[in-house]
Amino acid sequence: MMLKLTLIAKKIKVVLTDVDGVLTNGGMYYSSKGDVMKKFHARDGMGISLLRKNKIPTIIITKENTMMVKKWSKNMKAELFDGVLCKEKILQKSLQTI
Repeated sequence: MMLKLTLIAKKIKVVLTDVDGVLTNGGMYYSSKGDVMKKFHARDGMGISLLRKNKIPTIIITKENTMMVKKWSKNMKAELFDGVLCKEKILQKSLQTI
């Protein structure tokens, strides 16, 4: 069974993902000043690191345009497309470069 999974995994060329509800639990924290914060799971960061180690790039596509997502994706060395309202266009463009 493990060999079969390894063979399937070798076919993966890129991982595209959103942020909210995927790399976070979808919740947002608000400070008394109105600042918004997100909680990223360390396991997701480890997953992206393992993908990078295996030369599989991660592309993050999100509608939001926040500094915290920019910093997180930079730390993860993941390509970020933020402020995207029509994610399908980025998906098509990304798939053409693979």
